[in-house]
Amino acid sequence: MKPKILLGISYYYPNISGLTLYAQRLAEGLAGDGYDVEVLTSRHLKTLQSREFKNNVVIRRAWTPFIFGRGPIMPCYFIDAFMAVWQADIVNCHIPQFEAFILVVIAKLLGKRVVLTHHCDLSNWPGWVNKIAESLTFFSLILSGTLADKIVVYTKDYADNSKYLSCFKGKLVYIFPPVKVENLDKGSKIESKFKSVKYKIGFAGRIAREKGIEFLLDGVPSFRNRFGANFKIILAGPSIEVIGGGNGKGLQKLFKKYRDNTALVGSLNQKDMAIFYSLIDVLVLPSTERLESFGLVQVEAMLFGCPVVASDLPGVRVPVQVTSMGKIVPPGNSKKLAEAIINVLENKKDFIKPRRYIEKIFNYQKVIGAYERLFESLLKLQ
Repeated sequence: MKPKILLGISYYYPNISGLTLYAQRLAEGLAGDGYDVEVLTSRHLKTLQSREFKNNVVIRRAWTPFIFGRGPIMPCYFIDAFMAVWQADIVNCHIPQFEAFILVVIAKLLGKRVVLTHHCDLSNWPGWVNKIAESLTFFSLILSGTLADKIVVYTKDYADNSKYLSCFKGKLVYIFPPVKVENLDKGSKIESKFKSVKYKIGFAGRIAREKGIEFLLDGVPSFRNRFGANFKIILAGPSIEVIGGGNGKGLQKLFKKYRDNTALVGSLNQKDMAIFYSLIDVLVLPSTERLESFGLVQVEAMLFGCPVVASDLPGVRVPVQVTSMGKIVPPGNSKKLAEAIINVLENKKDFIKPRRYIEKIFNYQKVIGAYERLFESLLKLQ
């Protein structure tokens, strides 16, 4: 009988972010291989069930009366955590998560093995609410890292540039994130809407402050000079519904100014995302902060033959570096970003690699297998 895995995370399905997609793919991949998987998360929407069974994964949602900054406030979390940890063999916490230390401490008291999955460092945003929330979370992360058996990190590149991860070098395990895409199904509204546009520049992700979308929009004059009116920046992802970090309102002036050359298509399901990637000519990831540590959308786009222009940030630059399927630019530099996008659009064939080549580097089953071997090795040490 395979061990029971408890996965702790602040937000889970139906919340949309790279972090939650990672956790969902991991949980469902482990469950698909016969593991008993339970997710402990927040009930961040009142419409969500406190307990749900989806794709062979048990989702337990703790009562969440309100959100503080980006953090869910869960008064009864300790009780939920104790019950969940008691039944688990391995506790896998996805950080940064303030509640992680509660799970970790309970796990250690009950003699359970703990694996942290580190998604990114804290943002260090200004404002007293953010400062309080991040100070408390940092304390939680230090305690969690100290007690954890292992810490999974996306890339060595990000770890080498992280002050937090430098404290735990002996515990680090490097595993690329689980990337999984739907099969392409032609004929959606998205495809027909933009079919007549010659150059389609895509962005996929939350319309959030750390994504650097304003630097992408600043390139519109350069694109107009080069391509006339025959281009469109198409943005796919949640905006006003982004928890604690949406930036839709802050970008409204730019969207209004460049409304003829931009289009917001909102959140897309995985089927429509496949069509989105196959439709666009280049995917742009102009992130400016360390909250971005990889960018799963880069690999997803590459699997559909779409090259990428990404910021030269630790971890974020890795997909382009290991595949050569795109260009890397300095973060926050609108001019360099526009030049790189134009270069890729005009020389797209030079940046495309076969899908099988990308799949050898970023393989979903290999990721799940790496986690399984890690869990099994820790259990053998008990």
